[in-house]
Amino acid sequence: MDLKGRVAIPADLRGVVERNSDIRQIVIGRHPIDPCLSAHDLSWSREKYERLDRAEQNATDAGRPADLRAKRRAFGLVEKVPFDDSGRFVIPPFFKAKAQIGSWAFFNAAGESFDIWAPEVLLKSEEIDEDLREICEFLCQQKGVKL
Repeated sequence: MDLKGRVAIPADLRGVVERNSDIRQIVIGRHPIDPCLSAHDLSWSREKYERLDRAEQNATDAGRPADLRAKRRAFGLVEKVPFDDSGRFVIPPFFKAKAQIGSWAFFNAAGESFDIWAPEVLLKSEEIDEDLREICEFLCQQKGVKL
């Protein structure tokens, strides 16, 4: 985190986001399971909406109850955030607090999205893959980060 409270999307992730969207903007929300944030580009928002819409229609057509809260969770509990040429952006305060992100943020690709972790939270989480924990520890050591 810089002095203005910005973090930068790593170059490889930023390249994908820029290729998938016409504007420099990401969508950030809480991860549905892990104690971190999840972010994605606007094209994934469109795809996700279409998938949720199809699932809702399929449930209705099959006579099953549709998950009427799925769209709210996916689109109402997120925030769109612009980023600059270098990929820098400010994590929205609510989400930053919920993920307990302080001076450092750890980014991890996750398919159509990427996760943003407070390294301290990731390293203490018992539910996290050991390889992910090792990568975070290694990068913290490389940067001289003392948690």
